[in-house]
Amino acid sequence: MSKLVNLGPWTKGINNSARSYALPIGSKDNPGWACTDALNVDFTDQGFAVRRSGYSQTQPMLVGHSLATVGSKTFLCQSGELGVVTAVNPLVITTLRTGLSEDYISYASLGGDTWWSNGTESGRCDSGNSDYPWSVPTPLDIPLIVVGAGAMYPGKYRVAISHVTSDGEEGAASGINEVDMPAAGSITITLPAARAGVSHFRIYCTASDGEVLQHYSDVIAGAAVAIIGSTPVGKSIDDRAFLTPLPAGDIVAIHNARLMSAKDTDLYYSKPYDFGLCDQMANRITLPDNITIVAPCEGGVFICTTAKTYFFAGNDIAESVVYEKLPTGAVKGTAFHHPDGKSVGWFGEDGFVIGGPDGGIATPQRDKGFIPPRALTGNTFVRTISGETHLICSLDGSARYDNEVSSDFATAIDRYSDDASTVCMNLTNGATSRYSNWHFTSHAKFGDEYYGMDSTGLRLLEGNADEFVPIVAAIEVGNVGMADMQICSPEFIYVSGKSSSPLVIDIWLPDGTVYSYPSRSYSEDIKVQRHDGFKGLMNKRQSRFVVVIRNDDGCSMEVAAVQVLIGVSARKI
Repeated sequence: MSKLVNLGPWTKGINNSARSYALPIGSKDNPGWACTDALNVDFTDQGFAVRRSGYSQTQPMLVGHSLATVGSKTFLCQSGELGVVTAVNPLVITTLRTGLSEDYISYASLGGDTWWSNGTESGRCDSGNSDYPWSVPTPLDIPLIVVGAGAMYPGKYRVAISHVTSDGEEGAASGINEVDMPAAGSITITLPAARAGVSHFRIYCTASDGEVLQHYSDVIAGAAVAIIGSTPVGKSIDDRAFLTPLPAGDIVAIHNARLMSAKDTDLYYSKPYDFGLCDQMANRITLPDNITIVAPCEGGVFICTTAKTYFFAGNDIAESVVYEKLPTGAVKGTAFHHPDGKSVGWFGEDGFVIGGPDGGIATPQRDKGFIPPRALTGNTFVRTISGETHLICSLDGSARYDNEVSSDFATAIDRYSDDASTVCMNLTNGATSRYSNWHFTSHAKFGDEYYGMDSTGLRLLEGNADEFVPIVAAIEVGNVGMADMQICSPEFIYVSGKSSSPLVIDIWLPDGTVYSYPSRSYSEDIKVQRHDGFKGLMNKRQSRFVVVIRNDDGCSMEVAAVQVLIGVSARKI
């Protein structure tokens, strides 16, 4: 007796929570199949399994990291030097800062400027690729104030100064000084040495016995003294006298005119439009666990910790309403912007998570039965080629699948590669695959080309091999024959697809032995290829077998669907 089994296409991708004989199958309302494993392939929007692209060596680097395209600029850090990439072939970099640590750098961009920080150092790259501090430096305290002749009313006066740059940006004010004028007179301030990069001192003073410091005058930075001879009438100093530079953070982001900086359990946010200044008591959010993700969107800010996911809803984080969205956290460094321009996402215990501008949450991988690997840090690469978008998350060396995954998946990943470091998901249908030998710590797009940074250097993410190493691509479609409980064996297997050399069918038996059957021919256009020669397998007396379609010697591969003609014996085991 013969039985025909149809498999694929695989719009459901890897399901590693179900046993391989109980994988979800296609239906009218929910078409497409799931598979046990899919190594080094990308699932298309239609569910076809396509061998992934490789990479080539572009530029060797020592200690290269933090490659990112932010706004219109591409940044990278190598050997402690942070710079802007202005050309790739040959590589041309405009240096911003030297002497940095090897810690990962986070970036946020707005209006042609980019703010960056690695948790201890920070800076701002302007449109001309020059580096500045986050905020205008605070002047040193006033060394001396004296009272002289003049017409100001007697009484107590309070005085402070700040720095202003040539484009009008103002920093935090110095400490407030108080002086007692017993009779009508004037006030002379001895100015400290001006900080680098500023053009003026801004002088603030109260009225006699007043409380509010108001702008009196601006004095060039090289001046030795400033004289106050009348009651000030300018704008109030407001809270500038109590502001301090925004602390450096492991994560930086911008939401509605505020710069945010997160480190450990604390997130600080700047004053509106004063991106580098904050009140460290008032402008701070403290969460119970270390912050791993800060992802702003139109309707608020998603903040993930190692344990939970929150949404701070509203246009201003200082006045937001907080909602707990998930009882799970996120892997640090994996935040990304959705191509729709409105949503954001990250990778965590639920796999890829998509957060919408209304605070809604989607977990496409978890919904399809995929249990992700666990890790401490990682990064997400959003790649769009030929109209199809994939999310590729590369995790650090701690990446592991835990005991939640099915025993069949645990067996499957041992067959060709147990590398748990990289997960790929088709953004349209949520189909998951995994990569091996893809150890990129950061990614960027320069022009129309994608690049990645690994321990060797900068690599162009194109090619048919991993720098001359063949790419092993395989899709394990599950256990076949389990439902019949009879002795069974494949008679013929038909593969619809294309490749640059013959594809191979591996038949894995329950005892762990494997038999390989290449197709008789191949085509670089979509065609059906027949695999045969299975007759001897009936003598192995098995009631089930695992089917794997793989490439040979790294050849290109696209598999659309599989048909297995099973020969079923009348005899039971």
